[in-house]
Amino acid sequence: MAKKKKPKRQITSRRLKWGRLVALSFFVFSMPLFFLPGNTEYGYTKSVYTLTFVSLLLILWGIEGLFERRWEVEVTPLWPLLPGLLLASLVSLAGGTPACVVLQSAALLLYFGFLYLLIANTSQEDYQVTMLLGALLASGFLAGLYGLLQYLGVMRGGPGTGLDALISTMGNRNYLGGFLSYLLFPAGILLFRLRRPWARALALVGLGFVLAMALFVQQTGVRVGLICGAGFVALGLGLWPVRGWKGWPWWAGGVGVGFFALGGVLGLEGLGLALVYLFALGGAAFGVGRLVRRLRWAWVPVLAVALLGLFLVIPPTTPIPGMQRLWEENAGRVRAWDWWVGYEMWRDHPLTGVGLGGYKISFVPYKADFLATPRGAGYNFPIARAAQAHNEYVQLAAETGAVGFLVLLCGIGLVAYWGLRRLAAQGAPERRLELLLLGAGLVATFVHAAVSFPWHLPASSLAFITALGIAFSPRYAPAGSFSIRLKGKALKATVAGLAIGGVLVSVIAVRDLVADRYLFAGQNSLYLGNVPRAKAQLSRAVALDFCPRLSLYWLGLAKLQAGDLSGAQATFRAAFKRYKPEPLYLNLASVDVELGDFPEARALLSELLSTRPNRETELGARYLLAVLELKEKRDYVAAEARLKEILNINPRFERALILLGDIAKGTYRYEEARGYYERALGVIDREIARLEERLQRELSAEEYGAIRGDLTRLRREREAVERSLAELP
Repeated sequence: MAKKKKPKRQITSRRLKWGRLVALSFFVFSMPLFFLPGNTEYGYTKSVYTLTFVSLLLILWGIEGLFERRWEVEVTPLWPLLPGLLLASLVSLAGGTPACVVLQSAALLLYFGFLYLLIANTSQEDYQVTMLLGALLASGFLAGLYGLLQYLGVMRGGPGTGLDALISTMGNRNYLGGFLSYLLFPAGILLFRLRRPWARALALVGLGFVLAMALFVQQTGVRVGLICGAGFVALGLGLWPVRGWKGWPWWAGGVGVGFFALGGVLGLEGLGLALVYLFALGGAAFGVGRLVRRLRWAWVPVLAVALLGLFLVIPPTTPIPGMQRLWEENAGRVRAWDWWVGYEMWRDHPLTGVGLGGYKISFVPYKADFLATPRGAGYNFPIARAAQAHNEYVQLAAETGAVGFLVLLCGIGLVAYWGLRRLAAQGAPERRLELLLLGAGLVATFVHAAVSFPWHLPASSLAFITALGIAFSPRYAPAGSFSIRLKGKALKATVAGLAIGGVLVSVIAVRDLVADRYLFAGQNSLYLGNVPRAKAQLSRAVALDFCPRLSLYWLGLAKLQAGDLSGAQATFRAAFKRYKPEPLYLNLASVDVELGDFPEARALLSELLSTRPNRETELGARYLLAVLELKEKRDYVAAEARLKEILNINPRFERALILLGDIAKGTYRYEEARGYYERALGVIDREIARLEERLQRELSAEEYGAIRGDLTRLRREREAVERSLAELP
C-alpha cells in the first residue's frame, strides 16, 4: 500500500507546485491592472487585492508542505530586513499615530515580505523566471496601452485631456511611468530566456512599448531612474564582461535601439537626444567599469567621495545653469517643502518617528512648525496637505525615526553586498547578465524613490519585490543556504496559523473594501443633495472600516448638512485624531463657533492660518475669526478690521460684505449698511449667474455637488440680505 501511495503523493505535490507558480504568475499579472470603479482610490483596491490573494497563496504553499510532510522555505540573505522593519513599526507607536493606522501599514509591509519569500522560492528554474517576468511584462504592456488609449481619447481617463487624462489603472501618469521603469530592465531577461523566435519578438515589442510609454509620461524622475539603471548595466558589463555567449540575437540590439529612439521622440524632445543618452551613457559607464575592474575594491571609497561631492556641490538651489530651472519645472520647491516638513517630524521624534503611516496625519501641524523657522520663511506660497513626502527615505525617517532609517540603510547595504557577491560568483555569462538586469531594476527604483514614493504604491512595490525576489532566489546563490525546515507539529502549527491569519486579514481587508464603496456612494449622495441617504451610507462605511478616517470626516459633513451640529462636532473631533486636512480645520472650527466653543475654534483657526493655506481656505478662516470677535468679545471694531482685511484681499467675498452690513445696521449706520448689502447683492447675483451657466456643462458628481452647495448657500444669503435691506429705515 505504501508503494502505491508514494507516487500519488509525489504527483499531487508536483501539481501543487505548478499551481503555486500559475497562481503567483496570475497575481503578478493581474494586480497592477486591478481596480474597481466604485471605490475612491486605485491603490486602495490593489492593497486589498494583495492582502487577500497573498493570503490564498500562503495557504496553498502551506498545503503543499503538508503533502510533502516537510516545508523548506528559503528566507535568503535579506531575512533580517523584514523583522527589522516590523520592529521599527511597533517602536513607532510611541510617536503618537493611532495604533490602527500603524497596524494597517505594518500589515502591508508584512504581506509584501511574504510576497518576496513566495517569489524567491518560486523562481529557481528558467521556466519559472520566464513565467513571472512574462506576466509582469504583459501587465505593464496592457497598463501602458490603456494609458495611451486614454491619452488619445479612445477610452475614458482622468479629468482633462492629453497627458492629464493618462492615468491608466494606476490613477496618475507618474505612478504608471514609475511602474514601467522598474519592470523594464528585469523583463529584458525574457529576450534570451525565451527560446522561440516569435516569443522573443513579442517580448521585444512589449519591452519597446513599455520603454516608449515610460518616457512618454514626461516625468523627469522616471527618466533619471532609467538612465541610472542603464548606467548600472553598462558599468557591470565593464566589470564583468560577458564573453563566449551567443544567446543574444543580433537583431535584438538593433530593434532595441529603434524602440529607444521611438521613446525618445515621444518623451525626450527628439531622436538625437535619445541616441546621445543611449550611446554616451553606455560607453562612458562601460569604460568606467573597465577601469574599476583594474582598481578592484579601491572604487568603493572613490564612489562614496564622488556621491558626497555631488550632494554638496549640486543642492536643489544649485547655480549651475539649467539645474535650477529643471528643479523648479519639476515641482522641486514643493518637494523640498515636503522634505523639510518630514525633517521637522524627525527632529521632534528622532528615535521613533511620528508613527508608521503618520506622515499624512501630522503634515498640517508640522507644516506650521516648519514655516515658523527661518528656513521656512522663504517658502512664501500656499501648498496643500501632502499625503506622501515624495521621498521614501525622508518619509521613513519621519515616520519610524532613527530605528527605521537604520534598518533601511542596513537593508540597502545587504542588497548591495550580497548582490555584488552573487555577480562576482556567477560562472554562467547569461546568469550574470540576468543579475545585472535585475539589479538595474532595483537601481531605477532606489533612485526614483528619492523624488517619489514607489514603496507606497502597490503596483510599483510589486515590480520592485519581483526583481528583488528573483535576484535573491537560490537560482543565483554562490554558496550556502538561508533556509528554514519545518516538519511534524511545527509544520502543522505554522500552516494552521497562516490559514487563520490569512482568513482574518482577508475578512478585515474585504470589509474595508466594502466600507470604501459605501464611502464613495455616500460622497455621491451628498453631492446630489440626498443627505439622509448619504448619512446612512457613511455611517455604514464607518462601521465596517477597520480604521475609519476619511469616512468619519464625510459623515461629519453629512451631519452638518442635516443640521445636527453636536453630532457633526463629535464626528469631526473623532476624525481629527486620525485625519487632519485643511477643510476639516475649517468645518470643525465653524461648528465650534456655532456651539459656543470659542477657545477651541480660535486655536484651530490660528493653526490653520499659520500653515499658509490656499486663498479660499485663508479667507474662510479669517471670516470665522471675525465672527469670533463678535460672538466671543462683542468687539465690533476688531471684527470690522478683520472683515476689511478680507475685502482688501478679495473685494468679492460676499460673506464679509454681509457681516459688515450687519455690524453697521446694529450700530445704527443705516446708509453704510445699505451700501454693504447692495454690494453683497451684486456679488451674489453675478456669482449665481456664473454658477448656473456652469451647470449647463458636463460635470462630474464632485463638481456638480460643489456648485449645488455654493448655489444653495448663495441663494440663502440673498434672501437674508433682501430681508435685511427691507428692515432698514
